[in-house]
Amino acid sequence: MLVKKMIMFLVLLFILTGCVNGDRYTFSGSSENWDVFYVVDVSDGTNQVEDGIVTYTGEDDPPETIEYKLEANLGTSEGTGITIKDGTGSIANGACRGCAVIQEDEEIKVEITWNGQTENLIVTTDK
Repeated sequence: MLVKKMIMFLVLLFILTGCVNGDRYTFSGSSENWDVFYVVDVSDGTNQVEDGIVTYTGEDDPPETIEYKLEANLGTSEGTGITIKDGTGSIANGACRGCAVIQEDEEIKVEITWNGQTENLIVTTDK
């Protein structure tokens, strides 16, 4: 399972490598049933591209879909009906120009809801 998580994380990093022209912040965190990896590329201090991956680590079969909420200092990103395939799903994908951007030292709150269960975790950068 750890190998699968690392492969997904590396794939995410390779995908975003071509987009970097500034700072890259890699956030990660775990809860009882989930691992979250979240990458933010910031350029010019006012532009960002973000992409996240959730991986189910629980003992039961992974859910087919989840809901998530990601809360940073500058706002919230939410999604419903996020498809989980082979235990992994994509969250918080987006970009903005001329916006307030996530900072490297932020602690980002993540809430994942599935099959009537909810877990909360914090993702941070490895400094």
